[in-house]
Amino acid sequence: MDYEQLILNIGIQPLQLYLGLAMGLAFGIGASMSNFCLRGFVLDLSTFKFTSTSYTWLLGLAIAITFTQLLLQGDASDISEAPVIAVQASLSGSIVGGLMFGFGMILSRGCVSRQIILITTGNLRSLVTFGTFAVFAQLTYGGQLVSFRQSVQELWRLNPSYNQVHDFVPFSPTLFLFISASIALVCLVMLIKRQAWSHLMGGTIVGLAIALGWYVTSFVAYHTFNDILPQSITFSAPTAQSLIALMSVDAPFIRLAAGLVAGCFLGALIVSLIRQDFNLQSFTQKLPIRRYLLAGMLMGVGSVLASGCSVGAGLSGTAVMATGSIVTLIFIIIGGLISTRYSA
Repeated sequence: MDYEQLILNIGIQPLQLYLGLAMGLAFGIGASMSNFCLRGFVLDLSTFKFTSTSYTWLLGLAIAITFTQLLLQGDASDISEAPVIAVQASLSGSIVGGLMFGFGMILSRGCVSRQIILITTGNLRSLVTFGTFAVFAQLTYGGQLVSFRQSVQELWRLNPSYNQVHDFVPFSPTLFLFISASIALVCLVMLIKRQAWSHLMGGTIVGLAIALGWYVTSFVAYHTFNDILPQSITFSAPTAQSLIALMSVDAPFIRLAAGLVAGCFLGALIVSLIRQDFNLQSFTQKLPIRRYLLAGMLMGVGSVLASGCSVGAGLSGTAVMATGSIVTLIFIIIGGLISTRYSA
C-alpha cells in the first residue's frame, strides 16, 4: 500500500487531529474505567499496602513498556527524533519539576489526566485545578516564567549519549522486556483474584494506548519525513500549546495536542454518562480553593520544568526507556510521598 499517498490524501494536519483524538479517547475511556492515577499508587506506597489502584497503575505502565518495545521494531518505527530522547535531557528540571508535580498531585487529589476525567463527573475543584495548571504550564512553556524554566533546566544537563537507559545500563532490551512482561502478569493475576474487572480492563487499555501512540506516530513520521515527530500521550505541553493557540491569533494550532486533550475529555465523558455518576462537587472548609490553586500551579510549572507529567514522563517516556522521564517519574513519586507526610 502507498502509505505516503494515503497520508497525503487525508492531509497531515487533519491526520494529526484524528490521531490525537483517537489516542486521547482510548486513554480517557481506560483511565476513567479504572480510576487510573499515579496518586493512588503513591498513597499505597506511603502505607506499604497495595490495593487494586496500585496494581492497575503498574499494569498500565508494564503493558505500555512491553508493547512499546515489541511494536517499535524496524525502520518504520524509528523514534530517534522523538523529543523525549532526541533533546538533551535536563536532570535538574526532572528533579525540581518532578518534586513540584508530585506535591501538587497529592494536594489536588489527582494528576492532570485525573483532573480532566473528574471534570466530566461534575467536580468543580478539578475544573479550577486544571484551569490553573493550564495557565501556569503556558507561562512556564512560553510566557513570563520562561527564564525561570531555562535557569532551572540548565543547572544539570544529561550527556546525550545517555538519553536512554539501555545506553549505559549493561542489560539487554530483552531483559527489560522480560521484567515488564513479568510485572504485567503479576498485576493481571492480582486483579483477577480481586475480581477488579474494570481496573484490569482500564489499565490494559491505558497501556495499549501509550504503546499504539508511539507506534502510529513513528509510522506516520517515517512516511512523512518527520512532518510530525514520534510521540505518545502527554498532557503538559498539549495543554500549554492549546492555551497559547486560544490566546493568540498568531500562534499555530497544534492539532495533535488539542486532539489529545479533547479526546481524553470525550472518552471520560462517555464513561461518566454510561455510569451515570455525575455529582456536582465544590469547595468546602476542609477542601478550600487555595489548596487547588496551589496544586494547579505546582503541577503546571513542575510538568514543564520536567518536560512531562505523570503520563507524559511516567508512562510514555518510561515506555521508551528515556532517562529523563524515568528520573521525573521517580521524583514525582518522592514529591508525592513528601506531600502525603506534610499536607494531609
